[in-house]
Amino acid sequence: MTYLMKYLFFIFILVLGFTACNGISEKANDEQIEDVDGLDRNTDPELAQLDALNKRIRKDSLNGDPYRDRAEFYLDKEEYTRALEDIRKSIIIDSTYSAYYVTLGEIFLGMGKLKNCVQSLDRALKLDPNSKEAYLKLAEISIVLDDNKKAIEYIDKVMQIDELEPKAYFMRGIVLLKVGDTIHGIRNFQKAIDVDQDFFDAHLQLGLLYLDKKNKLAIDYFNNALNIDPGNADVTYYLGMYYQEIGNYEKAIQIYQAIIDNNPDYFIAMYNIGFVNLVYLKDYAKAIEYFNKTIEFNPEYTDAFYNRGFAYELTGNVENSKQDYQQALRLSPNYEKAIEGLNRIDELK
Repeated sequence: MTYLMKYLFFIFILVLGFTACNGISEKANDEQIEDVDGLDRNTDPELAQLDALNKRIRKDSLNGDPYRDRAEFYLDKEEYTRALEDIRKSIIIDSTYSAYYVTLGEIFLGMGKLKNCVQSLDRALKLDPNSKEAYLKLAEISIVLDDNKKAIEYIDKVMQIDELEPKAYFMRGIVLLKVGDTIHGIRNFQKAIDVDQDFFDAHLQLGLLYLDKKNKLAIDYFNNALNIDPGNADVTYYLGMYYQEIGNYEKAIQIYQAIIDNNPDYFIAMYNIGFVNLVYLKDYAKAIEYFNKTIEFNPEYTDAFYNRGFAYELTGNVENSKQDYQQALRLSPNYEKAIEGLNRIDELK
């Protein structure tokens, strides 16, 4: 999932700052070339990929590309310090190659260092005024900062360079959604898929839009995304949410349970099974069971405490109910439903 897609689902803070792009010691990079010859490539493909990157660097240590490729590997794993070390090595080897500065900007963006990111992308464009990647990253930053006009300007520049760039259509779709033009936003996401049928983020975004409308097209787009990235727990969760929203609770629980079987710590799926049993199936014992599991993995999940307390209340277990409502209030002092629950219990006395 791209940084932009993460932004669409989570709130983050962009930190301004500046870090010099020199002073890398050869020793630091040499130490990073870890010996992983003993790894099991069949069971750990990520280590196998890292092993291959390390071997490329050993064979061609004066070429900046292998370092850049390993930087992108670490960036994908959110290991920003290692990624930064590698891309700086690439730049020392060749400070005139635009793509290295784009990768540097992506790393700074992941670290939340916006000023560094923009400086790096500006440098990339000075070296290559037709760098689509730099303009796309600047458009992404503008979207995050709610500067929709600037974002469109950068997207238009990309279109002038390559009118069939799927990421440009995707980002234009995001901007259109932000300004309330859902119809044209959907058309741009669909155009992105027309250009690149394996555009995961576009399939996911369309799935979410149709989920919100309870439209069965959500199933198709989520399944398309899963064909591109099989086993993606988040997409599978959204598919379960679709069935929950349309009232097919058996199917929703089946999907949530499949997520848990493959991802034992995916507590949101546990919570949803509890919620479906509590609200729709009225199976309070089962609801309590899954809220217990949820709390075991996330002991600060306020809603899980409240809903377990509500399930206890409905079964007549007033003492446990009261304890859960109190815990919900300790976690969220203004949690109105927990206050109402305690008031109901007090009225029973």
